[in-house]
Amino acid sequence: MTRKPVVSGKFYAGDSEDLKIQIKNCFLHPAGPGMLPTGGGQKRGLSGLIVPHAGYMASGPVAAWGYYEASLLVQPAVVLIVGPNHTGLGTRLSIWTDGAWSTPFGEVGIDEDLCRKLIDNSKGLIQADTSAHLYEHSIEVQLPFLQYVYSQISIVPIVMTDQRLELALILGDIVKNSIGDREDLLIIASSDLNHYEPHETTMKKDSRLVQLLVDGKYEEAYSLAGKERISACGLGPMVAVRSMFTEMKVLKNTSSGEIIGDRYRTVGYLASILR
Repeated sequence: MTRKPVVSGKFYAGDSEDLKIQIKNCFLHPAGPGMLPTGGGQKRGLSGLIVPHAGYMASGPVAAWGYYEASLLVQPAVVLIVGPNHTGLGTRLSIWTDGAWSTPFGEVGIDEDLCRKLIDNSKGLIQADTSAHLYEHSIEVQLPFLQYVYSQISIVPIVMTDQRLELALILGDIVKNSIGDREDLLIIASSDLNHYEPHETTMKKDSRLVQLLVDGKYEEAYSLAGKERISACGLGPMVAVRSMFTEMKVLKNTSSGEIIGDRYRTVGYLASILR
């Protein structure tokens, strides 16, 4: 089964040539890294990313920071992406297990072997389910960036409906146990940060949350998000992926206000590399 894109032409350009130009401009944007990815990353070496998933016109330059850094570090064979569920459809942890996903750049195949291993090792927590993915954008918007940077990859897409701390940490353990000593993977957490407040408020809230993630203080991060009403939509994916690595380096943390100019109703974005 091939998953068709649902936000092509909305969150990112629907024509392949226009999309190339759009992604190039994200890398060269004043809020982006200012350079195009040139490859040269190691053939092996496990790495992780935290990147946003809004429309490229708002979050693309921040996402470009993550993909630029990843291009210098690793040439993955497989990219495992964990995203939040915005639609409410599907199971607690839903994985798309076969076929391919399409974008204007072409199709990206699913790593069916790793999907099966994750399901087997999860003891029923991760379930094969397409309904959570059909209309969900948080994973889809990562694919054109990945296709722009890497010539040949397969993916493992996981959507979290249940984002409780306990399940996030369990998911991190399941992935670590399933990949073993493999080093040909890039693992991505797809998340935006605080939503729909002024730039200064968003930055104040997000900087505290991000520092707790950097410090590996996951329980404190959940507590702060609840107490301060920090509406990061993918806290579960961020903690799940962060818990698989020892170090987290912040590359760019800003809001949509810096990128599109509206500083009164903003969304926070983070690009971070994990090693």
